[in-house]
Amino acid sequence: MKSPRPPMGLIAGNRELPLMVAAKARQLGRPLVAVGIEGETDLALADLVDGFIMVKLGQFRAMLDFFKVAGVKDLVMIGGIDRETIIFNYDPDEIFVEVMETLDDFHTDKILRALTERLEADGLKLWPVTELLPELLTPPGLLTRAAPDESLKADLKVAWRMAKELGRLDVGQVVVVSDRITLAVEAAEGTDAAVRRGAALAEKPVAVAKVVKPTQDWRLDPPVIGPETIRVMAEARVGALVVDAAHILIINREETIRLADEAGLAIVAWTDQTMP
Repeated sequence: MKSPRPPMGLIAGNRELPLMVAAKARQLGRPLVAVGIEGETDLALADLVDGFIMVKLGQFRAMLDFFKVAGVKDLVMIGGIDRETIIFNYDPDEIFVEVMETLDDFHTDKILRALTERLEADGLKLWPVTELLPELLTPPGLLTRAAPDESLKADLKVAWRMAKELGRLDVGQVVVVSDRITLAVEAAEGTDAAVRRGAALAEKPVAVAKVVKPTQDWRLDPPVIGPETIRVMAEARVGALVVDAAHILIINREETIRLADEAGLAIVAWTDQTMP
């Protein structure tokens, strides 16, 4: 008799993407066990998976032991971690401390790559979430009814170039521009705060770019937009948003585009080759 398929593992952060992974795994008949992060992961996830534990951020050994007992070999990691958790609910064990001590700075990509190498040293293979949810990838072209006018299109080009450079430096992935002047670049505060900060400096609708880093590892922290992104941008009077085609994930695409249409916010998806 064939042995049952081993479960896939999920390291789950906040918001709805971990729930979407669990729902898709169930639809595909793929067993799934998950590790949640205290203060971040939606507890509803526990009812959608075949095994679940909650740990504090930094409790690496507990996570490894859980996956080992479950027989996990393949993993996905998705969902954000808020800054408050990193500061106030962080409890690093000896493995986590050992990994962090190998780093000369604490940029997100560098931390995640080092932790991934440690996971792989324990025989766990990390996969991009798009292996389960390829339908979330942004299609190319104009996604909304409204298209950017020539002024906004010029601002989008500046924002795109600046965001690519920002990503190369592993600082952030979002830039806000008006009248071809950069008003804000994303750092540790995240997309929403950067958009609000930049838009507050302008007297008219601004352009925003959200792009992948040139060295993006698709298994780690993929850029995401969704309904909440658009609500923030509409409130901040963003006129147009450009994202990386086939690289940015869109959560709840229909609702995201509907909200943008209601706000008159243009969303376009470019590549380096198709940027006008």
